[in-house]
Amino acid sequence: MRNGKIRRFRPRTHNKHSSRRVGHSNKNNGIHQINSHRNNFRNGNSKNPQNLERLVEKYRNLAKEALSAGDEVLNQNYLQHSDHFSRILSEVNENRLKNNNNTNEEIEKTSKEENNSSPIEEKK
Repeated sequence: MRNGKIRRFRPRTHNKHSSRRVGHSNKNNGIHQINSHRNNFRNGNSKNPQNLERLVEKYRNLAKEALSAGDEVLNQNYLQHSDHFSRILSEVNENRLKNNNNTNEEIEKTSKEENNSSPIEEKK
């Protein structure tokens, strides 16, 4: 090595576990990773109905293409994917309707309470 020459590489770590990626552990035998993936999927952007509709259409189109190519197994696979996302879409729509109904009922109750309380106060 020459004196005065700048070393432009990262020196190796001398840990005995250096081949392992940082942040990964084998404590749960991969179960935590699978569950966290499911939770992220459930809580992530997949709740957006527009994205779900696009996914349903995407897999239906892929199923049509697979069928036209003569691949029945791939066609069924894509149809199962589209059914899965359409079920999630219907669940999201049902939950939104329930939430909207609940908020509308709460608004109506508060407005009725306000209307009922106002005349009583004025009469006193």
